[in-house]
Amino acid sequence: MRTKLSIISCAAVALAMGTSIASADWYKGAPRTFLFNPSADVCFKDTSQYKKAGPYTIGFSNAGLGDSWRVVALHSLEKAAAEHKDKIGKLLITDAGHDDAKQIADIQDLVSRGVDLLIVSANTEKALDPAVSRVMKQGIPVVMVDRRIASDNFVTFVTASDNMEGRLWAQWLVEKLNGKGNIVILGGQAGSSPNEARVRAGMQVFDQYPNIKILDTVYSDWSPVKGKQAMQAVIAKYGKDINGVFSTHGLQTPGSIEAFLEAGFKPGEIPPHTTADVNGPLQMALKYKVPMLEVGYPPAMGGQAIETALKVLDGAKVPCITEINSQIAVTRGDETPSIRPDVYIDEMVVKDGPADMLVTGGMGPGYDPKTFSVDYPK
Repeated sequence: MRTKLSIISCAAVALAMGTSIASADWYKGAPRTFLFNPSADVCFKDTSQYKKAGPYTIGFSNAGLGDSWRVVALHSLEKAAAEHKDKIGKLLITDAGHDDAKQIADIQDLVSRGVDLLIVSANTEKALDPAVSRVMKQGIPVVMVDRRIASDNFVTFVTASDNMEGRLWAQWLVEKLNGKGNIVILGGQAGSSPNEARVRAGMQVFDQYPNIKILDTVYSDWSPVKGKQAMQAVIAKYGKDINGVFSTHGLQTPGSIEAFLEAGFKPGEIPPHTTADVNGPLQMALKYKVPMLEVGYPPAMGGQAIETALKVLDGAKVPCITEINSQIAVTRGDETPSIRPDVYIDEMVVKDGPADMLVTGGMGPGYDPKTFSVDYPK
């Protein structure tokens, strides 16, 4: 189910809006990060100690709702809980507002309310580690989703592989630049595990190429407005010496492209950018002829966190990392020896859709985050 959810739903949304995505050759197999894993063994967890009869009380400690990706991920989680009312008696949700201290207090509160399992999306990986580790020591299983803690003190981590994203983005930029050029890293939230892992994985690639130079690393808090401000400062400093932008998500990518346009860069002159999930960067790539690689990080993992939680409470074995698929898309003509797309960006984009639409949301046709409502067990 999890390998097809975002694919089917994205196609349905695009069909409803008159795009050609339904004809695209989407990747529908098992997660490539599992199939291509070179390790002889893959870690699994025995969860038999957590097996119990339902209905269950599940808690979700959310880092916050600071961007459109996180809104869709929450809705995905709520939708999945509503579909399992026979097994879930209550779903208790807290919102930390991207404040570490508030999230630590939220976790303590959820434990005091008698949760059978805790789902956590950690605001920052180090600050939340002690709080999550204490919950595990109390015998309450923890499923991480999207953002993990620094240690492995949890049952499983539901993700789409930050490491794969970072390495693919970096390798693509290296090959687009023929192994020589200047890169700006446009990060999201400093200290959050998705940003740190993607940058770390990207640097594992960049460090192999002595003629690739990292000019600067700036942060956007996953905001296009802050991304634009950060890139305006970088462009003012380096100008046309910038040969590529390693953006750690699509949320901030539009701000970067806007900064280049306002600095006088014409269509076809803006350096290659990386992106994920968001419709706006895809629209801008086509309009302004920006070479672009999209590697998805679907918010549909929110729903997968519920599916995984139920497996844990049923005592089933689960992988230490529960992965969902990422689609790979590039602008036409920008394939490289290592990076071959599942679809092209002109097939994936919802041309007339909102810029902040999550094209990998997995919520089905007719979904509108502004009006979404579901009767999940409260």
